Amino acid sequence: MLDKNSIQTFLEKDIHSIFISLIQGGCSGTKVSVQTEFDRTGLVSSPITPELTVFYRSEEQKLLEQGHITFAKGKWIFSSEKIQDRCGCGESFSFEKKLIDTDKLTKLQSIFGKKKGLHE
Repeated sequence: MLDKNSIQTFLEKDIHSIFISLIQGGCSGTKVSVQTEFDRTGLVSSPITPELTVFYRSEEQKLLEQGHITFAKGKWIFSSEKIQDRCGCGESFSFEKKLIDTDKLTKLQSIFGKKKGLHE
């Protein structure tokens, strides 16, 4: 679930508990958040090594444990078979496939086509 380099980094910094959650944000609507300072009230926990325990919201635990989280280029990246859509940079994602508004797409094509002189 959490990559080996991130686990090692937390342990080197003497961090033995983290909170992983899904938050609203980014182009695709959802991002993963990893925090080292948090209130444990109402959270569930799961040890991922003998030295590091992860805390979750109960409704997100299964989904997060089935995925893979890595820290790359200054941001947390969540990978899972459940993800249906992802932004260009890879940080945000959606569990639902986003449909393209074809009316809006047709209007944009018409506008850009007129600017290029393709439509009369």
